[in-house]
Amino acid sequence: MREDVFARIDGGADETRYDTSYYWDNSKRSESNRINLQRTVSGEGFFENETGRHPLPKGSLIAFTQRENSRYGYPATASEPYSLRYLSIDPSTTSTPLFNRIRCDFGAVLSMPDGSESCALFDETFKRFQARTFLDRYHESELVTRLLTAIYRQQVNDTQHSDPVEYGYHLLHNRYNSPITLKEIAAACGITREHFIRAFAKRYKRPPGVVLRQLRLDHARSLLETTQFTLQHIAGASGFSSANVFCRAFRQAHGTTPSKHREAAAS
Repeated sequence: MREDVFARIDGGADETRYDTSYYWDNSKRSESNRINLQRTVSGEGFFENETGRHPLPKGSLIAFTQRENSRYGYPATASEPYSLRYLSIDPSTTSTPLFNRIRCDFGAVLSMPDGSESCALFDETFKRFQARTFLDRYHESELVTRLLTAIYRQQVNDTQHSDPVEYGYHLLHNRYNSPITLKEIAAACGITREHFIRAFAKRYKRPPGVVLRQLRLDHARSLLETTQFTLQHIAGASGFSSANVFCRAFRQAHGTTPSKHREAAAS
């Protein structure tokens, strides 16, 4: 079935489980390939997939699809009830890429602490589903998109202290079209510019300056091919300090000028 452009909530409940009879093997479920978000409210559950077995303490979230190779439930070692809240989402052409990006970058076990933006949106979406108070299907889909975006942002923010180099990676990809510098990114990560450059290159096999330049060039090329914006506007919108800097970088990377590239793309 072709995905709708608008997402829809088709399930959600609060549950409390007390023993190991609570167990689901997603690979054996017969339901459609929905997106599922399940937050631990109290106690602790578990989730396991190809990366291993992971505890689900209070404030954690699992993001999974039915029919995938994963399992979750109540651990045999638990000493208190496992309370959870879940949402089941019929995905859209917008929510599916967002969900896949979350899973690709951060895995299935995520953070959703009390008081966070993602937790507030999760609870609002859940309560509106329960009370059937979405303004319309567009409002419902908008909340799903905002929720997934907030979940992603939460995971990025968590890396600021736990893994400054990864945090810098996300800053590069999220802020490349602003005039941010490597020194400013390193400062936001709480490490020196030199350490950030060395550690980033070792982990990601490319220096951060190369990654930043490529992100800006890719964005600029897309604007050249799809808009009639001036070169100065494209340079600024892509994070370059000036049109001259943009033109030099583009010619060095592509062997032609931005104007000639635009003409070739239009022919």
